[in-house]
Amino acid sequence: MNTFSKDKTPHLRFFIIGVFIAIAVFNLDLLLPLGVADGVLYVALVLIGLRTRSEKFILWSAILGTALTLIGFYLSPEGGVLWKVLANRALSIFILWLTAILCLWQVRAEVKLQEASTELEKRVQDRTGKLDETNELLRRESGFVELHKDIAVASNETQTIEHTLEYCLRRICAHTGWPVGHLYLTSERYSHQLVSAAIWHLEDPTRFETFRTITEVTPFNAGEGLPGRVIASGKPAWIIDVTKDPNFPRASLAKNIGVKAGFAFPILIGDEIVGVMEFYSTQAVEPDGKLLEIMTQVGTQLGRVLERKRAEEDARHSHEQLRNLYHRLELVREEERTRMSREIHDELAQALTALKMEISLLDKKLEKNDSPLRSYTEMMLEILDTTIQAGKKLVMDLRPPILDDFGLPEAIEWQAIEFENRTGIQCDVDLESNGFVLDKDRSTTLFRIFQETLTNVTRHAKADKINISLKDCNGSITLQVRDNGIGISKKQIDNLRSLGLLGIRERALVWGGKVDIIGTPNQGTTITINLKR
Repeated sequence: MNTFSKDKTPHLRFFIIGVFIAIAVFNLDLLLPLGVADGVLYVALVLIGLRTRSEKFILWSAILGTALTLIGFYLSPEGGVLWKVLANRALSIFILWLTAILCLWQVRAEVKLQEASTELEKRVQDRTGKLDETNELLRRESGFVELHKDIAVASNETQTIEHTLEYCLRRICAHTGWPVGHLYLTSERYSHQLVSAAIWHLEDPTRFETFRTITEVTPFNAGEGLPGRVIASGKPAWIIDVTKDPNFPRASLAKNIGVKAGFAFPILIGDEIVGVMEFYSTQAVEPDGKLLEIMTQVGTQLGRVLERKRAEEDARHSHEQLRNLYHRLELVREEERTRMSREIHDELAQALTALKMEISLLDKKLEKNDSPLRSYTEMMLEILDTTIQAGKKLVMDLRPPILDDFGLPEAIEWQAIEFENRTGIQCDVDLESNGFVLDKDRSTTLFRIFQETLTNVTRHAKADKINISLKDCNGSITLQVRDNGIGISKKQIDNLRSLGLLGIRERALVWGGKVDIIGTPNQGTTITINLKR
């Protein structure tokens, strides 16, 4: 079957030409004697059929040429030898059909070639289409992989949690081409109520201001709206057009909220849903299963971000609890020290003093010649004096009465004198000249820090001089202790096993204070404690 053009106009034109040629050749045959081989001119009809690329045209041209050649045998003028005339006519017919057969082969070959070319073109188009489809799938898959990688990297970076979540919203919006992204978080741990985290990505804040305002004041329980569906199912959800969805409350709160299609996915810590990310387009869009599948994995990645946030909150809460416990223990310890100091001072010291007075009276009543008894009473008086002095020292160590009776500046000055007498290290004290009154708890904290600082100087500094200053400036108290020793190193400052420095910091932090420690090799160490009133 001919598979070439079905346009009949060229065939009609060639048919008319063929008719004229046939008539011309036939008339010529009628004018020439039989011996002239003019029948071979009918080959022109077959060649015209070849131009039409029509097998029927070629066959009918050959048949017409054969018929006219035979008719010409009877109608042409006589002439020539009969066998030569017959041979001439037979040769013309042979050439005519040989040409027709060759033309048919040519046409059929071209038809097959055209069919092969068409089939090849079709295959190429199919392959090109499949290749384009494969490239598109590859591009999408690469985009998904890149998206997943970027979010995984962002989830593990040491930036703020809010910055990470904002980046993820922006990155997903860029991947989908959707202009709105928003984060909901559960109102409390293990709750199924979602509230806006006020973390957004808005391509045009002005355009979506109405939707943003409505969203931030609209909480959702399980099953309510798009976020609620995610909470209820634990899986991603998609809405083709939120304005036509009966379970999208925000669409009924404004005439035009500016969004159409939406999808959301859960953020998971283990099996617990801790948040929902939602995204919106301005056009209705059919669900994309592959995108939702990727968002499920993204939700797990973001769960690690929120898990880190939860761990930080728990750690802060634990630290706060420990600090409060430490503060409480310090208060209890100070109360116990005060109680013991008073008991030693009021009861034990009075008893020892009374006992000393009685023994002194006994010693005076003894005769001078009763030396053995008097030696015992004198020894007992010496023991009592030593015990009384030890009691006084114990009282001062537990809770110096001077701290409660005269205040912090006098207590620091007394402690500096005691330290200098005990260690031989020179102490220069610079106290606020106009004096100030500090509450009991802060006074105790600064005094204990001062004592711990002197202990550290004795143990580590190898100093022979200390400068001590206490000042009241702009509503805060600043205590500074500077020695001329070997100087503390940064490694020692940062060492978490340094219980002395840790204790100083913790005591100050209880009152929102600040501790600065600066060490200079072979020039000494300066410790500055600043407490707000």
